[in-house]
Amino acid sequence: MDMAVRDAQLEAADCRLSCMPKGSAVVFDARILHCGNANSSQTSRALFNFSFRNPLVQGNLGYEGSIRPGYGQKMTLSDVADALTSYQTGNKNPFAKYGSGLL
Repeated sequence: MDMAVRDAQLEAADCRLSCMPKGSAVVFDARILHCGNANSSQTSRALFNFSFRNPLVQGNLGYEGSIRPGYGQKMTLSDVADALTSYQTGNKNPFAKYGSGLL
């Protein structure tokens, strides 16, 4: 958690640009140091981020996950699919009925 060490690692990193076509997936260990860039295209993008966890592993894995705390245990995968479909048909805030997800 030393920011100077992190900054030095990022400065010395052998960076690669990854341009993915629509429908592609990226799989990585979120506990590693990574640095994604902003969307520089002229179109918006929807990201679906999910995690797998071996149910036999207990305790802290060193990664808190990316779901907003207020969304935990509030939606099913079907709810997310419905919200994404709603977004595709013009709803600019398809998760509004679930609140901001912030505590």
